[in-house]
Amino acid sequence: MVDMLLVTKGLEGLKIHAIYNNIDRTAFFLKARMISDSKVATPVSEVSYRCVLTDLNEMKFVAVSGSSGQTAYHSLSTPYSHVGIGRSNNFIEQFTVSVFVNGKRALRQWSPIIPKSILFVLANLSGDEQRWSLDLLSKPSDKIPVVLIVDGLFLLVLGLVIIVLHL
Repeated sequence: MVDMLLVTKGLEGLKIHAIYNNIDRTAFFLKARMISDSKVATPVSEVSYRCVLTDLNEMKFVAVSGSSGQTAYHSLSTPYSHVGIGRSNNFIEQFTVSVFVNGKRALRQWSPIIPKSILFVLANLSGDEQRWSLDLLSKPSDKIPVVLIVDGLFLLVLGLVIIVLHL
């Protein structure tokens, strides 16, 4: 979002113009992909994803997406299923993945999920849904030690520069 103030000079003198960008880019999406193992990352087709959310008016709604298999003679589809979340004021309250395994529906639920995430569902497709795991492409909790070390080094260098310039 870019808002600008323009000052122009005309015959009457200086004028101020405001340009307001009203394009709202706060709609969230969720990318999800189900793979059968973490070593080869074989994709599982015909998976259904469902998200339970709360909108800005505190009303609950459901967003659903699915992944279809690749058909011949068409353009390749993206490897992820995109779930349109819209403008949500909170986390995804419930994320459900379901697929048919040996003629029976198998489903698993996770909660809460951060919007704008890329999710990998690791499934062994043996029928035991409790062994399925959910993995984020980048886990924010794994980066905390690195962020703390970098921030500490930055503050140390900044402090040394301030002390040297002060002396």
